Amino acid sequence: MDLFVRGLGPKELHVVAQATDSIAAVKAHVSGLMGVPVALFKLSFNARLLVETNFVHDYCITHGSTLAASMALKGGMDFQNRVGSKPGSGGVASEQQANIDRRERLRKLALETVDLSKDPYILKNHLGTFECKLCLTLHSNEGNYLAHTQGKRHQTNLARRAAKDAAEASANVQAPPKPEIQRIRTIKIGLPGYKVTKQRDPDTGARMLLFQIFYPDVMDGLQPRHRFMSAFEQRVEVADKNFQYLLFACEPYETIAFKVPNLDVDKSEGKFFTNWDKLGKSFTLHVTFMPEAPASTQPPAPPMLRTA
Repeated sequence: MDLFVRGLGPKELHVVAQATDSIAAVKAHVSGLMGVPVALFKLSFNARLLVETNFVHDYCITHGSTLAASMALKGGMDFQNRVGSKPGSGGVASEQQANIDRRERLRKLALETVDLSKDPYILKNHLGTFECKLCLTLHSNEGNYLAHTQGKRHQTNLARRAAKDAAEASANVQAPPKPEIQRIRTIKIGLPGYKVTKQRDPDTGARMLLFQIFYPDVMDGLQPRHRFMSAFEQRVEVADKNFQYLLFACEPYETIAFKVPNLDVDKSEGKFFTNWDKLGKSFTLHVTFMPEAPASTQPPAPPMLRTA
């Protein structure tokens, strides 16, 4: 623990000791710092003279305590450093004053070991006080802020911030780049042949369309693809919400599109299917739309009669 020794000089001395050390060992350490023989001075704590044969813990000396060093007078009473009060001198320090003095010494010691300029959470405002940006607390001086940093609240917030930063760092770890797929660029050879057959479902009266697209010069290993496109995705015609487009694509042919009603597609079994004939090089798509809602057959409401 850290102890301070006051007296015999303008500066306080800093001594590191253990609770189990003897007073003689502490006195020898102080003697080396002051350059004064052990026999020429004595130590006291809270107006009690420290006996060399006793130990530090016998006097309830704790971390940050201040010991008083005074010269030992030969023959007679020491009226200058005796315990108590006398006319013309100050009284014995109260417990509150001793605590204030201890906190001030601890603050000075902390400022010597801690560099506040590297603390990212301290902020000095225009009033001269200090704020903790992590805990949103206000402190009157640097020592008060240093005491706050050792408290439970600040340490808990530091742990939460570290956990949050670790989670964000793991989430921001970039995944290995995917290999780029080289797109095969071919020369288009024109539009494919096609045949469209319009039908009606005999049971529900729903519209059915049968598309047959012919790709005689299709590249080996390729199969035609199709998709539905909204009228608002294209820029060729004026968008009409009543229609949509059905697209067919296969290299090396141009993509072709058919304008069909904007109705929901019935994808139940037997209503929607595709087939690719590898030998005949023809692609077949059969699509059935959902039945349209029948128009209302009720007569119009009678006109409202006006009363005088």
